[in-house]
Amino acid sequence: MKYEDSLKKRYIIKLLASFIAGVINIVLVAIVPKALGPIAFGQFSYLQQFFSQVVAFLDAGTSTAFFTKLSARDERKELISFYFLFSTIVLFILLSFVYVIDIFDYSNIFLPDISIEHIYFGLLFGFFTWLTQTYIKISDAYALTVSVELIKIVHKILTLVLLLFMIHSLVFDLSMYFYFHFISLLSFMLVISLLFVKKSIFTREVLSFSLSYKQLVKEFYIFASPLFIFNIVAISIALFDIWLLQYVSGSVETGFYGIAYSIAAMCFLFTGAMTPLITREFSKSFEQNDMKKIQELFKRYIPMLYSIAAFFGVFIAFESQNLISIFTNEQFSEAYLALIIMAFYPIHQTYGQLSGSLFFAMQETRLYRNIGLTVSLFGLIFTYMFIYSFELGAVGFAWKMVLIQIVGVNVQLYFNTRSLKIKLLPFLLHQVIALLFFVFLAYISTQLFFVGESGIIYFILKGTIYSLLSLLGVFFLPYIVASNKTEVVTLVRRVQEKLLKSDGV
Repeated sequence: MKYEDSLKKRYIIKLLASFIAGVINIVLVAIVPKALGPIAFGQFSYLQQFFSQVVAFLDAGTSTAFFTKLSARDERKELISFYFLFSTIVLFILLSFVYVIDIFDYSNIFLPDISIEHIYFGLLFGFFTWLTQTYIKISDAYALTVSVELIKIVHKILTLVLLLFMIHSLVFDLSMYFYFHFISLLSFMLVISLLFVKKSIFTREVLSFSLSYKQLVKEFYIFASPLFIFNIVAISIALFDIWLLQYVSGSVETGFYGIAYSIAAMCFLFTGAMTPLITREFSKSFEQNDMKKIQELFKRYIPMLYSIAAFFGVFIAFESQNLISIFTNEQFSEAYLALIIMAFYPIHQTYGQLSGSLFFAMQETRLYRNIGLTVSLFGLIFTYMFIYSFELGAVGFAWKMVLIQIVGVNVQLYFNTRSLKIKLLPFLLHQVIALLFFVFLAYISTQLFFVGESGIIYFILKGTIYSLLSLLGVFFLPYIVASNKTEVVTLVRRVQEKLLKSDGV
């Protein structure tokens, strides 16, 4: 039986990599919008959102099927061969789509006020980002998380140096920013490919395309076909949302939304690290018919990671105006209103990612589709109200995203708990109590200390007070992180022992 790192070790390394990525993303948010300006940054945000949705549409749930099946039985190398062929088809369709809308002069309808050169760059950026995520899925399926995350840390640092060089030594515009991403994504895939060759994941067997295509297509179809209609509806609505924001409110409001989303998404880095790991554990446990382990994982990690997301999200909401002033200039000053709302999006996104992975692991894609369709269509009401009718711009889009996320996540949770035969009420109560817990501590930290002060130093000071109060609160109320007093006391003793050893005592 092959050796693989424990779930705890893989999560710690992935969390460390996410932390490094978070710090680097903070730097990116602090320098890129200023360097590009609100219009160019708004165009980049629109292209990023647009092509991520188009690629997700073409993906049609196949990447989830690929990861779930490879996690359950990683000896199936034919899955890798088949999926890389599928990736080539996706790229061809994307190129054909942009070529057609350019030839027939439809580009200004779908992507208003954006040059065709930047549209092609956005296409490639969306594709390479998706392909990089496929590489990560392969590494997680083979439990190579530790090696790959260490590579990601080094790679992130080196690419940050490259970006700083580009901004300070070259003419930095939207095209140059895309070049940076191409270098970053392609170099990462090259290094990971070499690792996969060394670990005998990429072998001659993978390069052999004499596959049982009919059987593989049927297998993917059975898994992903229930998601097809959902993908068409959900992604069409997502494209319509971002298009309507761009059309009604313009690139500047799209840029405000982009900066708010970028800052808010940082707190998801700390919880998103666990999503592929838990998905893998769900898949393997379901393959082994170990429902008890799935119950334990669900009850343990989902409330815990929700609280971690809430810890970051709530503080970001309270410090939104300060964060916008730290990261950007006066051109983005009005974006803080969107950030206050968007800061709550990653909190329930954590639930959505983790509870959604359970549907895939248990092959309940049809139920997942039905829930998603209903919630997505319901979301059109919010789109019409907030973006078109009230013309709230980035703020309206943020309201739509957060409200529909809360509704969708809790509908999923209802069916999750019913499938696992566990109680729903404790999860609902925990959502409310944990959120109020961190809101109370954030209010104390920001409204009683250094009131009205802004800047990075005061942000750190307030954050330190908030963190200490949170640690103290969790010690006396471990329920917040789905733990108990015994586990907390044991953890504190271990930390004390390690500190004493490091001091030579």
